[in-house]
Amino acid sequence: MLSTTALGTLLHVASGGRVFRIQAEKSERPVPDKKIVTWDGENDPENPKNWPMWFKCWITFLICTMTVFVYLGSSIVVPGLPLIADEFHVSESVAGLSMSLFIWGYGVGPLVLSPITEVAKVGRTWPYVASIGLFVILQVPTALCGNLPGFLVLRFLAGFLGSPVLATGGASMGDVWNLDGGFMNAIGCWGFAACGGPGMGPLLSGFATQDRGWHWTIWPLLCGTGLVWLVTVALLPETSSAAILSRRARALRRATGDASLVSEGELKDASMTPSHLLYETLCRPVLMTFTEPVLFFSDLYIAYIYGITFCFFEAFPLTFQGHHGFSLGKSSSCFITGWVVCSVALLLYCLYNVYVAAPRFASGRWRPEFRMEACFLGGVLFPISLFWFGWTSFGGVHWSVPLLAYGFFQCAVFYLFQGFLGYLGENYPIYMASAYASNGLFRALLGGAFPLFSTQMFRRLTIQGGCSLLGGLAILLLPITGAFYWTGPRLRARSKMAGTTPAEKSPSSTEV
Repeated sequence: MLSTTALGTLLHVASGGRVFRIQAEKSERPVPDKKIVTWDGENDPENPKNWPMWFKCWITFLICTMTVFVYLGSSIVVPGLPLIADEFHVSESVAGLSMSLFIWGYGVGPLVLSPITEVAKVGRTWPYVASIGLFVILQVPTALCGNLPGFLVLRFLAGFLGSPVLATGGASMGDVWNLDGGFMNAIGCWGFAACGGPGMGPLLSGFATQDRGWHWTIWPLLCGTGLVWLVTVALLPETSSAAILSRRARALRRATGDASLVSEGELKDASMTPSHLLYETLCRPVLMTFTEPVLFFSDLYIAYIYGITFCFFEAFPLTFQGHHGFSLGKSSSCFITGWVVCSVALLLYCLYNVYVAAPRFASGRWRPEFRMEACFLGGVLFPISLFWFGWTSFGGVHWSVPLLAYGFFQCAVFYLFQGFLGYLGENYPIYMASAYASNGLFRALLGGAFPLFSTQMFRRLTIQGGCSLLGGLAILLLPITGAFYWTGPRLRARSKMAGTTPAEKSPSSTEV
């Protein structure tokens, strides 16, 4: 396994490819004058899907950890926003741009950075290593910055550079897990990290900010992400089959002198034109959004959920500090409730995959629309939790009641994320990275916009009125899940990009 890590790659290159055993055989679809390097049978130990269970779990854990730290980077400044506003003599809404710009950064980033992970010569590991490394470095000038424009620019750049793991993490899970195996449980853990990550930000920085000032909203992020980056460099394996086979082909050419030995990934890289690259990186995710109804309405639903998630960073201080007299640190620590309750939701979801989804796979009765079953529960809990939080946030109601409502809100977010992200992954297996990039972009655009008006909304409408408005709009989105569940097969049949296997669709029909 060492050969697939970033550290192992250095050893591989330094040794001229002689350290690790590689094998090749001809592809079932031979290319004239070329010998296609592929796996040595179905049980090739270098195929990520054949790696030991413990190793796959380690990869999942590491990717989830990176995801948590990048996502918490968006909200970690929340406890310090009043202090930032005072120091730079601006309103809290302007100071809140530091959170919004970070979110927009990791929404735009995948359009530029994530497709790099699909290039066989690059793979997934090195974009993770490079982007997280730069992310860590940027935290130093961010924490020391003495002017607001510079601080905002650095926050946007940090979000931009942290984005690859957020968009490509799902594809990394697909590299190592089979659809009829642990893929959905892995996606569940990744979704848990994505849902819980923003809530972890105030939890880490609340008490430090209260005692040491707003600069200590950044230092915990630097320390935590720096440690994760060091582990990533040493121990994160390369999971992309295209990258592993490309490395195998290069080593075989050096060992045998046979220039005709190539991998399919290398052939694809060689055929990549600048216009095609531009299409892959920028155009396809946006084009898919507005030509694929499944993707458009999924993006709309998830974006709305994500926006409301960030509304809670404004509602918590108004509720727990304003109505219950909590300190800044104590109010920020309340976000732990989301993690606790959502952990139970994750356990139930994994049990669903084992005892309901897996038998359906085994019997051949599975279809992607079954992922909407998680959304049915999440879609009902979503508006209920908003009304519950809003109408129990009075000072006369014990603080545990709205806090429990927030826990159920996080459960709703988790189930909706699992349903939609799982459905998109199975609906667009060929263009999974583009589908996730599209979802990430629109989720971030709306998520970054909500904090800019949520404080004013809650102050003018009150917490009760604001949550009622948001809950009412959530009810209007409920029919989307039912429509996907019942009409999904017809939508997929009419789609130019959807399909269950790469063989079912020809990529050439959608390329420029």
